[in-house]
Amino acid sequence: MFQGLALGLTLIHPDGTGSHVILGPPGDQVHADWSPDGSQIAYVQVTDTASDIWITDPQGTNREPLLAEYPAELSGLFWDTPAWSPDGSQIATVGYQGNPNSELPTGTVLAIVEVDSGEIMIAGQFVQADGFLHSFPRWSPDGSAFVINMDHVVGEEFIGSTVAIIRQTDTGWSEPEAITDVGQWARPDWHPTDDLIVFCSYDIGTFDSTDEPSNLFIIRSDGAELTQITDFGPGEERASQPTWTFDGRIIFTYVTGADDEQRNIAFINVDGSGLEILSAAVGRGNRPHPRLQPVP
Repeated sequence: MFQGLALGLTLIHPDGTGSHVILGPPGDQVHADWSPDGSQIAYVQVTDTASDIWITDPQGTNREPLLAEYPAELSGLFWDTPAWSPDGSQIATVGYQGNPNSELPTGTVLAIVEVDSGEIMIAGQFVQADGFLHSFPRWSPDGSAFVINMDHVVGEEFIGSTVAIIRQTDTGWSEPEAITDVGQWARPDWHPTDDLIVFCSYDIGTFDSTDEPSNLFIIRSDGAELTQITDFGPGEERASQPTWTFDGRIIFTYVTGADDEQRNIAFINVDGSGLEILSAAVGRGNRPHPRLQPVP
């Protein structure tokens, strides 16, 4: 599954066959995530005035909002990057005060939504004056923790991010604990069965075109064993938007071209071997944000 050249979500087989769009205008559908059993898709429904989390089946025929309405204190936020819990009962999402695609938000809320009941739990909250914002939450294999980007801001300037861990406690959720130094890090994701996190540098979501090295890294949740697994140099290919597959590989956006205009879907093994590039180019526009459907 990926965001294609056309607005909406596209499904394609890993061998490059069977490409077809399941959702499309009005609006755009982005940042989708498969449920753990592969039977549902959570995604961001974007319009000119709003951004909300919706759920559909793989055919795109049964679509509905995750929440029919929001509590007053959460109304009007720009909701993004939904992440299914490992048991499929909850979805974590970040609500931004302001559209993060066009401005630095003035605050963020990390929310956990019970899919069946719509009950909302707040797992964290920042305002810009704190010097931090949330982005890209992803669950640990047992559902007891999140890995996120903790974005660092000075005034109204974004200066970089740390990869951070939020853990469940007896009273709720902990404050984020950074496991990296501040850098141009993005898109962390937790391995489905192992204590191993993948993330990238110089993500295309922030740097549409750059000559800075853009690579994939892995790290343990305690900050140990930081390892670079791709070796693209300045002005070379780029590796961005990684997530783990159900079988322990990494699926990511492989960026090439003189102005970083070509975005392909690619797979790679955790040791950096076995780079496999899907044949169909996807194009520009902070896409494709690929996800591989889990196999029950």
